[in-house]
Amino acid sequence: MTRIGSVLLVAVLAHNSIVTAIDYGNASSCPKAAKYGTGPPESCTEPTDPNNMPPSELESWFTQEMFEDLFPFANLGWGPSSCWPYSYAAFRIASRYFPEFGTSINVTNTVYTADENKKRDLAAFFAHAVQETGENNIALYDTLADQDASNCFYRGGFYNWFEGGPTSSFLDPKTPGYTPADGASCASAGQYCSASDQITYFYPCSNATIGNTAAPYKGCYFGRGAIQISYNYNYGQFQDWLRSVNINVDLLNEPNLVMTKMDPPLAVLASLWFYMTPQPPKPAMHDIVMGNWNSGAKNKAAGYDGPIFGPTSLIINNECSGEDPTNPGGPGESRRIKAFKWFCGYFDAPTGPEQTLSCKNMPVPLDQIFYNLSYQPDWSSTWKEVPCTCAPASYGGLIFYYDPEYYPASFVAQNAYNRIKCIASIYANPSMYSMDNSTSPCLNY
Repeated sequence: MTRIGSVLLVAVLAHNSIVTAIDYGNASSCPKAAKYGTGPPESCTEPTDPNNMPPSELESWFTQEMFEDLFPFANLGWGPSSCWPYSYAAFRIASRYFPEFGTSINVTNTVYTADENKKRDLAAFFAHAVQETGENNIALYDTLADQDASNCFYRGGFYNWFEGGPTSSFLDPKTPGYTPADGASCASAGQYCSASDQITYFYPCSNATIGNTAAPYKGCYFGRGAIQISYNYNYGQFQDWLRSVNINVDLLNEPNLVMTKMDPPLAVLASLWFYMTPQPPKPAMHDIVMGNWNSGAKNKAAGYDGPIFGPTSLIINNECSGEDPTNPGGPGESRRIKAFKWFCGYFDAPTGPEQTLSCKNMPVPLDQIFYNLSYQPDWSSTWKEVPCTCAPASYGGLIFYYDPEYYPASFVAQNAYNRIKCIASIYANPSMYSMDNSTSPCLNY
């Protein structure tokens, strides 16, 4: 395949060469998107990086010109802006924290070339962004030819900031999400507070309120950012990761910092973190697209192995309904698949086998591939008069165990720290494990 400007030439060789031109157009040929609010401010604090991370290999091939051509309607229709959450500057800074993203670093599969792998990685991330926060203007297909409509439809990513946007029902109707600061408080439906003994210990929801009857709650963990990080445990785990790279923020008490903090810009960074980070039994979406995962024997035999796209839809929103036959089709996995195909075409990268673009026919779901997933109290020794310890367990939890057979070495290296974290939590709050000094003598040591 050869990329010539905005036209992809696909040569099909039989007795004669048949060449079909697919024109991916450009942003200027698309109708203007609906705009909400009054637009970005004339002056602002632009995205910066307090850690001054070195440039990523991604920057050598994915340029500002490409970003602005792909996302002309970002930020509620106003376009990329360094004063608002979505801009090339924000994307560039965020990508520097994940040098494997959109690059050939630590990619070992030989199914695709290094160039194809990095483009497929970016295509997958952008495809999920279209479904999660795209304008998704299906009316384009009423007035434009099918390919022209698709060229504009899939340029609609990074449009929304808040879940339910652009006018989010979670927010005060007077401040419904037209500026990033609007998400500072919410109605009860936007709290998204998950509670259990362990979740409440590690990632407690804020109970703070303000004097706004329409949106009184500060602890609002509804979806924010490009691929919509949501729920307190995800905000909390992202906060933990930020602290590991010397960025100290309190997202559990101020979750809207995901949209307003620009040093570094968290709206893109939170989404990249979610895309790049495994949460057993779920591999990272990035690792699936790059082929750095173990799908198990039954899935492998069915072709669900190596660098594929399909299971990423299962990870992000438990969607496996397949692709609709018509364009643009409905939301969910179908939209993710169609967007992935479009971005792969734009980047001149292969999509891979048609079957594995969906997880619909994947024989064994990710949560049924049995291996150890988390650190838990070592129940074989809690009854003994020896210090408490932790061991890998086959059920899920908040302190992950990364099985070396299933996860990359960079995450396996975290196991020693996670084991110590588990032990410390036993002594700090034994009751969340249903332990006390009488039933678990190890607590006395």
